[in-house]
Amino acid sequence: MSTRAAIGMKQPDGKIWSIYVHNNGFVAGVGVILAGWYDTRKRVNALLKLGALSSLGKKLKPNPKKPHSFAQPQPNVTVAYHRDRGETLRPARAYRDVEDYRINGKEDFCADYVYLYDSGKWFVYGVADEDWIEMKVTVNREEK
Repeated sequence: MSTRAAIGMKQPDGKIWSIYVHNNGFVAGVGVILAGWYDTRKRVNALLKLGALSSLGKKLKPNPKKPHSFAQPQPNVTVAYHRDRGETLRPARAYRDVEDYRINGKEDFCADYVYLYDSGKWFVYGVADEDWIEMKVTVNREEK
């Protein structure tokens, strides 16, 4: 059984672009990785461009000199269905605004948790299903 999640980012026009992630969607998994390693719009945009994910890693791209696939991923590297399994790209889905994403994101992705990057901060919905909760994670910068 997997813990599915949606990962989204608020755009300048207020829309939310979001992708699916299949594994480890709970806050101690995907949540910590997002808040600790995907802390800029540039990194989040690069993540969204991968489309649907099997799993999220601290690293976005594999080392091109080493093998990396869905069946044998490199340690700590994100696994994307399109790039690493050869499936059809499932691109980011658009939502009208934050409220639309909150209401529909969980159902659309069959997600237990819905993550949102907005104004340099990460938020999660689904912990208590009451409101967005800001996530704050401190990581050892040398690991990046």
